[in-house]
Amino acid sequence: MALGATIRNFRKQRGMTLQVLSDQLEVSCSFLSAVERGVKKPSVAMVKRLSDVLNISPTYLFSPENEEVHGEKIRFIRKGRSLSIEELSELSGIPAERIQIYEDGTEEPGLETLDRLAETLGVTVRYFLEKSAGTLSIGKKVRTEREKQGLTGVALADKAGVTPAMISQIENDQSEPSLDTLENVAKELGVSVCYFLLEQEDVENLLGSLNSEVIALLGDPRVQAVLRAVRDLDAGDLKFILNYIQFYKRNRSLI
Repeated sequence: MALGATIRNFRKQRGMTLQVLSDQLEVSCSFLSAVERGVKKPSVAMVKRLSDVLNISPTYLFSPENEEVHGEKIRFIRKGRSLSIEELSELSGIPAERIQIYEDGTEEPGLETLDRLAETLGVTVRYFLEKSAGTLSIGKKVRTEREKQGLTGVALADKAGVTPAMISQIENDQSEPSLDTLENVAKELGVSVCYFLLEQEDVENLLGSLNSEVIALLGDPRVQAVLRAVRDLDAGDLKFILNYIQFYKRNRSLI
């Protein structure tokens, strides 16, 4: 499916009009319409904004047919919540046999089902849709992949049809590439363009870095209640709470 058609489908699934989405993206309605019709291509920055506004991974914008299997993630977070398949079924309203099929990888759940599972399990839908790509900038990822393959900047530029100066500017974060350029670079490096666009650390890697006591706490309903309470806060509110936690840790002996 073309990028524009995919954006349109996700917009409609979110119940958003062209005007509403264009307002949130801070672009004109006519430009967004042209993107959806495949007449124009969005910038890299716009793809990232689309990802945030639609609450989906860039992976889904470029490969909506779910090249990622969700069953393992569903099982992983379900067990982390100490829930049986039957309990998850009762809480989510999804038949137990369907959940079993998803976890076995026999069938992939649709976006609406993932939304329900995410809500029930106390995670955002991005948990299921995101792929790991570390926290490096686009430029550093390009350089890392190029060097892994033993390519010079000149060789990559020649393969991707851009100038060596452009590759140098991208790798040094001096210039943001157009989506066309990024797609060409990704193709020549043999990676998905999504690799360069994703920024969030993979949830499973993050959980794997926590000690056993913290992981056990995540299964506590009281802790889950706190996480659910803060997950929809905006950046300012969340920063305030995090600052308060730091204040408390420094001064708890006095409180």
